Amino acid sequence: MTSFAGHVAVVTGATSGIGRSIALRLAADGATVHALGRDQERLDSLGKKATGPGTLVPIRLDLTDDAAVTSAVELILEQHGRVDHLVHSAGAYSSARVDAATLTELDAQYAANVRAPYALTQRLLPALRVAGADGGADVIIVNSTQGLRAGAGTSQFAATQHAMRAFADSLRQEINADGIRVATIHLGRTATPRQETIFAREGRAYTPELLLQADDVADLVAYLIGLPPTAEITELHLRPAKKSY
Repeated sequence: MTSFAGHVAVVTGATSGIGRSIALRLAADGATVHALGRDQERLDSLGKKATGPGTLVPIRLDLTDDAAVTSAVELILEQHGRVDHLVHSAGAYSSARVDAATLTELDAQYAANVRAPYALTQRLLPALRVAGADGGADVIIVNSTQGLRAGAGTSQFAATQHAMRAFADSLRQEINADGIRVATIHLGRTATPRQETIFAREGRAYTPELLLQADDVADLVAYLIGLPPTAEITELHLRPAKKSY
């Protein structure tokens, strides 16, 4: 297990599912983790679950609220002056065929899945560059297989995921020289509360043991940021080993 003692991490979507597992894993490995989420009760619960030598700092935040994001970033910078690892794991999801989807749903997914992580990354770039010059920093974007190819009924969500893949690729070219790595993880179906809802919409039995586990993703994130500074993995595709779901 790699020690991230002295590292500062920011993890979005930390109130449940994948983001929660990532926040807990990095704190267990010694990092100071600023866990961002909208649900105060779940954030309080998350803080009680943290184990290991690190520190978990829950921050209630709506990432689509520009003023609130600015205040949160200022607080983090006042406390640390640097960010070693930024992990994007928040977002919205809805599905519908193009002839039935609403522009309101499109706007909401764009705001949560593209604009919000773009703006947060932009605000944290100076702090990431500080860490990059002092041994290296990471931006990790938890994407979806829908960011590789789109299926019927997913045009809006898939478009946001394709956009984030392009954002990651462009950002990497801009900040690699500053000692900052950028990785995209394209996930297949993962056992999360969102996935359970999707299965229910599809009228299918939910069998989480056949899916990826949130802790699997957390392990992968820990591996990526634990790589030596001479190495960078730019894109990974992770899917369930059993394809009978």
